[in-house]
Amino acid sequence: METQVLKIAVISDLHCHPKRSQGERDDSHLLTDKLRTPSNDHPVENLISVLKDIEVDVTLCPGDFTDKANVQGFISGWGFALEIHRSLKSKEIIATLGNHDVDVYEMHSNYTLDIAKGVKRGFPISNESESDTFWSRGCVFLERDNHRILLINSSHFHFNKTLARAGKVGDDLVEYVNNYLSKRTDNKINIAMSHHHPIEHSRKKLGEHDKIENGEALLNILSKYKFDLFIHGHKHDPLIRYHNTSERHPITVFSSGSFSSFSNTMFSGARNTFHLITIKKGTSCKGEISTWTFFPNEGWSQPNDESGFPAYTGFGSEKRIGELVSEIKSYMTDKSKISWKDLISKIPDLCHLLPNECVEIEKMLETNNLKFDKSIRSHPTELYNLSKL
Repeated sequence: METQVLKIAVISDLHCHPKRSQGERDDSHLLTDKLRTPSNDHPVENLISVLKDIEVDVTLCPGDFTDKANVQGFISGWGFALEIHRSLKSKEIIATLGNHDVDVYEMHSNYTLDIAKGVKRGFPISNESESDTFWSRGCVFLERDNHRILLINSSHFHFNKTLARAGKVGDDLVEYVNNYLSKRTDNKINIAMSHHHPIEHSRKKLGEHDKIENGEALLNILSKYKFDLFIHGHKHDPLIRYHNTSERHPITVFSSGSFSSFSNTMFSGARNTFHLITIKKGTSCKGEISTWTFFPNEGWSQPNDESGFPAYTGFGSEKRIGELVSEIKSYMTDKSKISWKDLISKIPDLCHLLPNECVEIEKMLETNNLKFDKSIRSHPTELYNLSKL
């Protein structure tokens, strides 16, 4: 079976807005009127220089381009996303709406989608027919050569402030997704993207009542047709995990965190993040994620800091942790050390572990006198057999 490969950039929750007047707090590092010098204090200017040699296939944006439906923030936020997309030589940029992109406060219009529909410049999808379906149905399937994206508008029912407190997908959407996928038998990479989270994500006191209503029903259908990845924004807390459904096909759910907002990160301890995901799918689907973290006046980097979302992680390993440990032990029986490069050539699944799986395997290895020079989540250089040193 031919292996499908897809490289993705993820930019979420920019919360872009103009600098606010004295006495009002800014909520984002990305301001519409922020100068680009010094470049290490501008999230877009610095990211472009950091990623100058990297190219991707598609750029995904899970929403909240602006903050509190600010018009200039939306126009500039989408413009910044387009700039990154072009810099990465991405073939396509795909976006969905966040709750801050919808004018539920009626600050600028009596119709909540006037701003989002008026941004233009290919928002949310450059194909006009696909865009029309997204607006009218609340979702659209984007069929490409080697991948399929289910783009979901989880803010479709945000007609007022009360309804905007949580995401929602209707029963008709779930039924449509089921009927559509029942007619597909290919081996494409399958990705779903929304702004809101389809499952509970309340850690760090970030709230319990804003997930997608009907999200579990949607995930059951996606599991039935073996979807590979669900990407969402909204929570400003990067997190990746497997979700088991009644269909017994675990779906990888990836919370992308926030590109530049600090409205929630200040008290939660989360950091601003940008991600590159490489997905390979043959008989199974596996992914690797590289993450950059932004610090004001320092710019984007991949620090060796295990307190935040890791610089390197993955998903899709088919082996249990105990099995991986046994394989590593067998390679290290008569060796004092082995390079990370040589180790992953023998055991590639080490690149496809969730962050919590990395922690578990490192602890088990240490009980066997095996220790990396630094965490798997920071890409170690070597593994040492302490009993041989």
